[in-house]
Amino acid sequence: KLAELEADNFLTPDSVLRLAALLPDADTAELVAQRLRLSNADRERLQQALAGETIAAQLSAGQARRLLYRLGAACFRDKLLLQWAGAPESAGVWRLLLEMANSWRRPRFPLTGHDAMQAGAPEGPQVGRVLAAVEDWWVEGDFAADEGALRDRLKAVIGQI
Repeated sequence: KLAELEADNFLTPDSVLRLAALLPDADTAELVAQRLRLSNADRERLQQALAGETIAAQLSAGQARRLLYRLGAACFRDKLLLQWAGAPESAGVWRLLLEMANSWRRPRFPLTGHDAMQAGAPEGPQVGRVLAAVEDWWVEGDFAADEGALRDRLKAVIGQI
């Protein structure tokens, strides 16, 4: 089904993704990758395509952007194509999501550990936790908060420590 999908949509045939389509889960992918002596990059790609959450055809644009940010465009595309091969009746929606992935430009989170420490975060692992909480808030808000709002949120999160 994946090979037909690639041909019907003028996509370049992808041997690693085709192998992923034949496997039931990430654990099996690890065993197969070892047995076939795949490169580390191909092994990791195979596992990521089969592990974790799947891409649903009913994703909103905001949900798709959040997944693209968290997974990366390449992993998102792999998961999307695997799901599309299993549910070809939603081809129009899959094409829109694929186009979104192909044109995705990952926004840059503007705060750093230095910013967190200047705002009063204690040195050490707490800096990473504070930044992760602010970044999660930013992602859940569909990347709308500007740097000023992020700094305000950073201070609020530090105030809760």
